[in-house]
Amino acid sequence: MIYTVTLNPSIDLFVEVDKLNPGYNNNIKTERTLPGGKAINVSRILSQLKIPTTATGFLGSYQGLFIKDWLEKEEILVDFVEIKESNRINIKIFEDKKETVINFQGPTISSEEVEELLYYLSRVREGDTIIFGGSVPPMENGEDSDIYDRMVEIAKANGAYFIADVPSQYLMNMVERGPLLVKPNGEDIEAIYKVKIEDKMDYIPYGKDLIKKGAKYVIISYGEDGSMFFSRDGVYAAKPVKDGKEIINTVACRDAMIAGFVGTLVRDNDPIESYMVAVAAASATAKVLDLPSRDQILEVLPLVDIEIIE
Repeated sequence: MIYTVTLNPSIDLFVEVDKLNPGYNNNIKTERTLPGGKAINVSRILSQLKIPTTATGFLGSYQGLFIKDWLEKEEILVDFVEIKESNRINIKIFEDKKETVINFQGPTISSEEVEELLYYLSRVREGDTIIFGGSVPPMENGEDSDIYDRMVEIAKANGAYFIADVPSQYLMNMVERGPLLVKPNGEDIEAIYKVKIEDKMDYIPYGKDLIKKGAKYVIISYGEDGSMFFSRDGVYAAKPVKDGKEIINTVACRDAMIAGFVGTLVRDNDPIESYMVAVAAASATAKVLDLPSRDQILEVLPLVDIEIIE
């Protein structure tokens, strides 16, 4: 079973305006509301790919019910810890292809709620995969901010794989614990290693370093210019998919890439094929307003072009 853990889920409110005028009234052209959270998006893509998944984390109040109902309608197993406070609502404003994001901090999580989630995760077994994603919400007890470390300990003690798609400040600590996959973007690499990347080939030593430090697989994406895949056997790069469609949404491309990779790896145990599906899932996501269907992902797959770098 693949478990996805979203510690700080949200309702994401997407709005489009002709022109954003700070300090003045702004009229909205279109709006849509979706469940948000990195690992939640992973579960939604896995469901489209017909890969069983269980979504867990923290849900509370009306926002939590909205998220739970949405996932259940997409035939995702839902088993969240119910919390006292409400989940957050994030606002994403689109203006002429530019995106302004307003992210709220999220609810404060009690120690009891943390312990309930950790107890739930103790059910994972050898061969299962846990995918952690997103920010850590405020903790009533500051010591609970190490929740990612504690979830990794549970995964490793039970013989489960784990994937960490976490903010850059947590990433290196996760890498040293031996994740199945880490998926930084170019900005993460620059922040972690305190460098400025001028050319995509400059990512190679840092991808190799993440493998050396403990990650089994690494995907580094660099926006519209493509991505690079690292394993102990080699380095591969994917060119941008050319399908003639306009890029309209990059919010969940990273999550889609993780879902495409892990879902295929669990099914076929072929890392290169898994990378190709990951690229297809991310590219398909960039061309739709929400998340792509299975058919939309498979439509892109033949257009994925992978080259061997080393």
